[in-house]
Amino acid sequence: ACGKVTIKGKRHWYEALPQAVFVALSDDTAWIIRTNGDLYLQTGLSVDRPCARAVKVDCPYPLSQVTARNSVVWALTEQRALLYREGVSSFCPEGEQWKCDIVSERQALEPVCITLGDQQTLWALDIQGNLWFRTGIVSKKPQGDDDHWWQVSITDYVVFDQCSLFQTIIHATHSVATAAQVPVEKVADKLRMAFWSQQLQCQPSLLGVHNSGVWISSGKNEFHVAKGNLIGTHWNHVVPRGTASATKWAFVLASAAPSKEGSSLWLCQSSKDLCSVSAQDAQSRPSTVQLPPDAEMRAYAACQDALWALDSLGQVFIRTLSKSCPTGMHWTRLDLSQLGAVKLTSLACGNQHIWACDSRGGVYFRVGTQPLNPSLMLPAWIMIEPPVQPAGVTLVSVHCSPNDQMLWALDSRWNVHVRAGITEEMPVGTDWEHVPGLQACQLALSTRTVWARCPNGDLARRYGITDKNPAGDYWKKIPGNVTCFTVTSSDELWAVGPPGYLLQRLTRTFSHSHGAASSHAT
Repeated sequence: ACGKVTIKGKRHWYEALPQAVFVALSDDTAWIIRTNGDLYLQTGLSVDRPCARAVKVDCPYPLSQVTARNSVVWALTEQRALLYREGVSSFCPEGEQWKCDIVSERQALEPVCITLGDQQTLWALDIQGNLWFRTGIVSKKPQGDDDHWWQVSITDYVVFDQCSLFQTIIHATHSVATAAQVPVEKVADKLRMAFWSQQLQCQPSLLGVHNSGVWISSGKNEFHVAKGNLIGTHWNHVVPRGTASATKWAFVLASAAPSKEGSSLWLCQSSKDLCSVSAQDAQSRPSTVQLPPDAEMRAYAACQDALWALDSLGQVFIRTLSKSCPTGMHWTRLDLSQLGAVKLTSLACGNQHIWACDSRGGVYFRVGTQPLNPSLMLPAWIMIEPPVQPAGVTLVSVHCSPNDQMLWALDSRWNVHVRAGITEEMPVGTDWEHVPGLQACQLALSTRTVWARCPNGDLARRYGITDKNPAGDYWKKIPGNVTCFTVTSSDELWAVGPPGYLLQRLTRTFSHSHGAASSHAT
């Protein structure tokens, strides 16, 4: 420890505690972890009194890290469990007792590093290199306000190489084994020191969270800082009333509600069932939608006044929706004789327009979301030239925005394409552009955003989309891994997770400028 600088500009260093591997400082205390995992506390510290007598603080487990700030203390055990200290105050700086953090246990979080940040936040970096935070962390409620962690998407830093860590521990074990017989405790200490020497060399660590950003060390002499607003994500498991929590959903689709307020969710567990629930009250009882007899549905598309369904034979059925009957009354089979032998494989509904794709990659455009009026003599479908592709590569799906202003498509190699030149005067657009950056097996469009699901289940959003730049500029991944997803017209994401759960994306924005963090579903 070092006191304040003397008149001559020399610092005086004192040994505060031997055999220490980690220290956390608050305004007037020092929490110190020793090589055996024990925790010690020094209190009443200041620039004039940089160190004091260390008092051991009992802890049920050996610790690897501790963090302290504003009378809040959290600790990380060597087994990566998280503990927080109750009863810490200026009158009782050592606190009263440790509590295991059940939120981290429930989420199976495996932190390698923790730190308390400004604005009453706690941050953790886990073994996979994911960054998480919690809010409302204060001395009277050290566990905070959240019943879950918020995950932040970060990139460009290196998680420590576990292989080299194990090699170091194995080397330490051999060196102990070749020595004379020693107590088990000595072996444990040797391993612990090897672990710490390796940790210090190559483990990423959270250096600090304050108004200049979130600072991370990659463990390889590199610093990384995340500035600006950070968006935390939590996927909330939603169970509609009357369904089992273990219900395995296969598909979810969002569309504008017929009431003109909010969105409807269309859900199914197989190709032979369908139900609907309001996205604003997804825990209410779903309304069952009777499907046409003997039909096995392959795809759905929906807008405010119609639900379109495509079956395994390529037949199209339309269900008219209204405010008085938001799930419709009956199905009408669409006459596709104009298309001849063509078999449709994908549908997309805009506000007034329908897009379709066939088994050979052909693209079709139709004005009107309702069944064809027999009195109209206009051709129902207009064929659109697909993008120029290498031999054997064809479009497999089309995806449009709820306001008819965007059309995106996927091909058989998971490449992404966008239709350029779409205007009110030219609703079919003018040409195709390839959208680079990632491969996708599903797209979802709101009125202003485009989202993609990668073949491995990761999700990403496309940024920089404008009328003059329909392809946008870049993709940015968000936390989450899903098997199917959809987005409402107001940018709320819903998904089916790998176990078949219905998930809603909730977000919490952390702003480095002082002010309350905002939270909403998006």
